[in-house]
Amino acid sequence: MSRNHWPIGGGIRSAIEQLIPEGATILELGSGDGTKQLAQKYTIWSIEHDEKWVGYCDLANYIHAPIISLLDGNIQWYDPSILEVSIPASYDLILIDGPPGKYGREGILENFHLFRTDVPIIIDDTIRNHEANIAREMAYKLNRPLYVFWNFSIIVPNLLSKTQVATIQREAIRGLEREDDTYLERYFSSAETIIHPNRSEWHKFIGEIVDHAKDVERIKSSYSYRIGRFVTYPFRIIANLLRSK
Repeated sequence: MSRNHWPIGGGIRSAIEQLIPEGATILELGSGDGTKQLAQKYTIWSIEHDEKWVGYCDLANYIHAPIISLLDGNIQWYDPSILEVSIPASYDLILIDGPPGKYGREGILENFHLFRTDVPIIIDDTIRNHEANIAREMAYKLNRPLYVFWNFSIIVPNLLSKTQVATIQREAIRGLEREDDTYLERYFSSAETIIHPNRSEWHKFIGEIVDHAKDVERIKSSYSYRIGRFVTYPFRIIANLLRSK
């Protein structure tokens, strides 16, 4: 596999497309080249600690929050006092891709009161143990399902559909195919897999799900289905009453 490392991979872009509509607002922790990609389709608010990156993307809104020491110096994270007065009241998704790994990202666990908890959250770089532990603890604290892909994770208020999961996985595999074995062996015991990643398999699976959904819709729109629902309506009412007793 050829080495081609993107700041925000295709899997995350696909996840965003599955979770929110074009034109929605993303609150991003950590700015970079990926901000320019996202700003083409979404309104971006980017929290950035490095003043040199503030304004890097003309289409994004920036919040400059330098890194400070929290909890007696045990945590290095964005200055919460700045975030408290700067984060917009309304946004549709949180993307955690900062601060850089050298600072750590566990500061969000101590400052989650600053953020909305009713929107999807994407945590990048969960191929690393540090970020994986943060994603797991966030999901636990929020009592939300955690979807884990090979290099990022998703926490959502509601369950994802089979089509959404399959679509995200297909694009995540596309990114995996670009990685070389040396990179993967930094995080996994071996670059070899038991089951070889097959993007076409997931593409076929998505097609089958879509075809099945269309079949169900055709059945529901047929006259025989409607007549059956009408004829059985009194019996369904009685059955519901019996169940409620």
